[in-house]
Amino acid sequence: MIELNKEVEIERAHQESMSVLFFYTPFCSTCKIAERMLGIAIEANNLKEQTYKVNLNYFPNLAEKLTIQSVPALTIFKNGQEVETIFAFESVVRLNSLFHKYKES
Repeated sequence: MIELNKEVEIERAHQESMSVLFFYTPFCSTCKIAERMLGIAIEANNLKEQTYKVNLNYFPNLAEKLTIQSVPALTIFKNGQEVETIFAFESVVRLNSLFHKYKES
């Protein structure tokens, strides 16, 4: 996962054919668990170059714009459009299903 630290980097990531943004905060223990599950799903789906993580403490305006009300959160973008956001990661199997849904469409 590539850490994004600037708004311009986040905007560029949105414009890719498919990108996955993982929103977290450093002291969130649930975020740490979600990030481990996400790492497994990313590797299984070969999405390392398309997956980014964003510390929401530094981007409150982005959280408001994307209506992210809690962390961890995962937003998938296709061609600049937000297509889905999830807050409950549940399992690696669910993340795999989610990635397959958007990789193929």
